[in-house]
Amino acid sequence: MNLRSRHLLALLPIPLAFLAGCTSYYKNVEACKEKARADYPDAASAPLKITGSGASYHGSRVVVHGTIQNPPKPPATKPVSVAAAAECTFSETSMTGFQWLVPAKLAPKPPVAASDD
Repeated sequence: MNLRSRHLLALLPIPLAFLAGCTSYYKNVEACKEKARADYPDAASAPLKITGSGASYHGSRVVVHGTIQNPPKPPATKPVSVAAAAECTFSETSMTGFQWLVPAKLAPKPPVAASDD
């Protein structure tokens, strides 16, 4: 084995290390999309359409966004689209948290502050 091939073999693990971080990014995005679809309660009456997603470095925080098609209410004739978004947090590839951001009916309510009466 000559010197050049030894250098190439020594450099081979570097791109593989970068790819390992990328795969967790994509796996986490897909896991968050699946969780949002599974956790969405009104799928039968108002379907959820995922339109995009974004993730932080290595996919530790993922936000999935989309629209909900609500059936028209008279006198309207067209369905109404409502924004939807959910956030997932990950530790490596394990999901550690999930919450809806919008619509308001799915988002968690902030805790009520105790009064000093």
